[in-house]
Amino acid sequence: MSDPAISAACFDPQSDTHAVLRSGMGIIFRGESPDIVDEPPELARTGTGWQARSAGALELAFEPIAEEGRLGGSKARLCRVRGRVAQTALDCLGTVTETRRAPVWDELDATRSISAIFDPGHAVTLFARRPRGAGGHGEEELTGWLLEDGVLHELEDVRLSTIYDGDGRQRSAGLELWVPGEDFPRRLAGQARAGLSLALEGLLVHAAVFGWRMEGREGVGAYELTVRDRGGAAA
Repeated sequence: MSDPAISAACFDPQSDTHAVLRSGMGIIFRGESPDIVDEPPELARTGTGWQARSAGALELAFEPIAEEGRLGGSKARLCRVRGRVAQTALDCLGTVTETRRAPVWDELDATRSISAIFDPGHAVTLFARRPRGAGGHGEEELTGWLLEDGVLHELEDVRLSTIYDGDGRQRSAGLELWVPGEDFPRRLAGQARAGLSLALEGLLVHAAVFGWRMEGREGVGAYELTVRDRGGAAA
């Protein structure tokens, strides 16, 4: 069996420095300014955690601080992140996702990866796949989990709404999270703080850092939307 593909992200509100990383691509956000890492980052397991390196750009260690949550063909973990981005030292939170079953784009029109991190005991991670020819959000296959007081809860249902700009980039979002056994949903509201769009082999990737609010807590995370390149239409 081949090794899983690793992607990672970290969010440091104190320095307003964030990174979204995967094999072959790395984006660093400083405030509202995104930069693509010149040398694609290397991501690898190191004992119980993971390490991300790109010469001259970043060196980060990710150590898990919560159980893993399953997201379709992937597993995601909330992590403590320590290291540096350029000359900025980081000690913050982030996520690592390991994927063994990659999206099959002959069968899909879009995918979404969403994270919202509030503190070491509270976070949300979601992943959605939209089958080929589906009409919109309502027909997406969406999986996710809620970390609450350090306890992981798989979600029974998730409802997502997104507002886009004229180029199809996600600008704000609302989420309803239905936890098994509860009568009312948990609600999140998010707003894009910075973003970058890339064209990659017939796909458009809209990567954004989002500020999130949930039940009086404020957090930071990512909202990454990948769609078939059909002229930039909103998804």
